[in-house]
Amino acid sequence: MYRRKRRGPRTLPCGTPTVIGCVEEFAPFVYTYWLLLLRRMTETQLEVCVDSLDSAIAAVDGGADRLELCSALSEGGLTPTPGLLAAVKKHISRPVDVFCIVRPRAGPMVYSEGEVEVILKDAEILKNTGADGFVFGALNADGLIDKKLCKQFREATCDLPCTFHRAFDFLPDPLSGLETVIELGYQRILTSGGKATALEGSDVLASLVTAARGRIVIMAGAGVKSNNVANIIALTGVTQCHASARVCREFKFEWTTGAKMGSGNDNVVWVACPEEVSALKKAVGEN
Repeated sequence: MYRRKRRGPRTLPCGTPTVIGCVEEFAPFVYTYWLLLLRRMTETQLEVCVDSLDSAIAAVDGGADRLELCSALSEGGLTPTPGLLAAVKKHISRPVDVFCIVRPRAGPMVYSEGEVEVILKDAEILKNTGADGFVFGALNADGLIDKKLCKQFREATCDLPCTFHRAFDFLPDPLSGLETVIELGYQRILTSGGKATALEGSDVLASLVTAARGRIVIMAGAGVKSNNVANIIALTGVTQCHASARVCREFKFEWTTGAKMGSGNDNVVWVACPEEVSALKKAVGEN
């Protein structure tokens, strides 16, 4: 069979490679790069939300692809301190992206002018401390996305990647909200499909994945565990999942004075379990 002899880049008479020649020469490298990028964009990833240094270390040791760093997971996650962010970046065993949630208090994601100042200042400080990305969301009193504040927040983060958090689950029309979040320039939406758990909201999650058409990542969160994550992925088509993977660690004190620091049990701490994270990662990777 006749085979054309391989030639180097086509050149002009003076020896300068032509555009066609350069394309021919580097096409294999460009093709490989885009394949790797496409694989990275579509491979299933696991994000673990953590609110302590111990949990962050356990999550990374268990195989988490990314951390959502916060404080007070018992309140749904609030803004972490810069000290916690710095310690996590220093002590985790391998480099992973650490996204910081910015949520100044518990309760409705409707914020006053004073709270907006807190939000933007916290974002600035955390960015300067080394945050790799942010998690944020805000609503108006009418229950729709606060476009002005969400745009301000994106500008304050200097184009670091941003996830729109589960404020999304309170929207009356998720498909319309999807277009708004895309327009605002967020790269990811964390959602349970408007239900208590991602499994319960799987129909809405599936419709969001379809409507997104690859323009934004839909990440399933709420009630995601190693024993159901494969089912969630199969039902929805999501490529990223979010879990806390926490277990209860109880401290036994030999004295009781009757004093309390909060409404819960002061002898209990919830921390990420590396074995559960590993099981989640394995289940996620098989899809």
